[in-house]
Amino acid sequence: MQPNQTLEFVIDDLGMNGEGIAHKEGTTVFIPYALKGERVVAKLTYLRKGIGYAELKEVAEASPDRVKPPCNRFTRCGGCTLMHCAYPAQLEAKRAALAAVMKKNAGYTGEILPVVPSEPYFGYRNKVQLPFGEANGEVAVGFYREGTRKIVSITKCFLHGEWLTRLIAVVLRFARENRLSVYSQETKRGLLRHLVARMTGGKLCVTVVINGRSLPNAGTLKEMLAAEFDEFALYLSPNTKDTGVVMGEELIPVYAPALVAEVNGVKLEVNPFSFFQINDDIREKVYAEIARLAGGKDSVFVDAYAGIGLTGAAIAKAGGEVYNIEIVPEAVRDADKLYSANGLSERVHNVCGDANEELKKLIPALKKAVSESRNVVVYIDPPRKGISSETASTLNALAAEVPYRLIYLSCNPATLSRDIALLTAFEVRSVRPFDMFPHSGHLESLVLMSRRFRNASDSDKVESKV
Repeated sequence: MQPNQTLEFVIDDLGMNGEGIAHKEGTTVFIPYALKGERVVAKLTYLRKGIGYAELKEVAEASPDRVKPPCNRFTRCGGCTLMHCAYPAQLEAKRAALAAVMKKNAGYTGEILPVVPSEPYFGYRNKVQLPFGEANGEVAVGFYREGTRKIVSITKCFLHGEWLTRLIAVVLRFARENRLSVYSQETKRGLLRHLVARMTGGKLCVTVVINGRSLPNAGTLKEMLAAEFDEFALYLSPNTKDTGVVMGEELIPVYAPALVAEVNGVKLEVNPFSFFQINDDIREKVYAEIARLAGGKDSVFVDAYAGIGLTGAAIAKAGGEVYNIEIVPEAVRDADKLYSANGLSERVHNVCGDANEELKKLIPALKKAVSESRNVVVYIDPPRKGISSETASTLNALAAEVPYRLIYLSCNPATLSRDIALLTAFEVRSVRPFDMFPHSGHLESLVLMSRRFRNASDSDKVESKV
């Protein structure tokens, strides 16, 4: 085989990003948009040391799981990678891929539970970040074509509700009528950079990221939004840096009434910097499962990377005692406000500091909880890069002092499996995947771990609590 050859392949499996995997002449070839069991024609674009990548040209023999994508931007915008696959088959492909990487990286051969589906699996996203660009000489918004800074313009997205279609129409009409310029990565000039929005409980929070400090006729945009949406807020976010970071560090309110939403039974104020999962249905299912694993009112729940403490708030509402550890002071202050507004302050300890240090300080309190026959749970939800080796060592050392359960929520199977191999003090008790991101290769996984048994009496004690 040589690069630029067009060849026939049989797809043996799907990869972690939903790409087809074929094997030919001792080479593993990755072919996006091909499905397991298909016979396809593809052009090799890269070939080196037994690894190849190819561009799909024709499906000679289609899988019964292949469906027609509803979106005419599919394969172009770089967002969805599995919209051509029937939804039940997507779920099973993700489960199988997770099982494979867990076996390879962590040596785990136990059960991977079926993937919890998203209901709905279209229109599920509550947040969007759209770069501004130009199309046919006019201002446009869209998604970056994969591997480029060129946008594929959109007027709707099937992963978002109709609220996004209405918002895009308003913003584009405003930008075109006011002849606003678009920021250029090459010249570093132009005003409009990104449109960021979140819809939660019928309340819309809109942010226009700009290369400057003012938006001409911003009041007009506010009036145009008011004609379309009942409850909304509008902010400007100045970002004049040559950076890939979307939001600037400052917010300028144009129209900023308090938007109070309820997330998993907890009331919180929505603003452009609010963080919670983008799929409301799956978020509720994940939080319900975390609360079940934590053990309710008899539990002591430690969130090692708490943010504003939203996960712990659900535990506190169920009657548990919560320790939220967060290194960002502003987030800790927001957590104090959140718990106070929900009448939960007496059940929480919001701690500002590094988790590796603060966990050690909690050992006396956690030992006391164990002596009172209370469930002790430590919860971690790291970014895609996973936890550091230092954090793994801290969690292992804590297990030598306290027989606690560890709950790990991960959005990256590769780093999850790597980290499980580092958490040598624990054994995996359950792995439950959730489809937070239908039609993409991404997967959220909730893993329950308990301390490895050191002797018979310890085994009996820990077993009774899991």
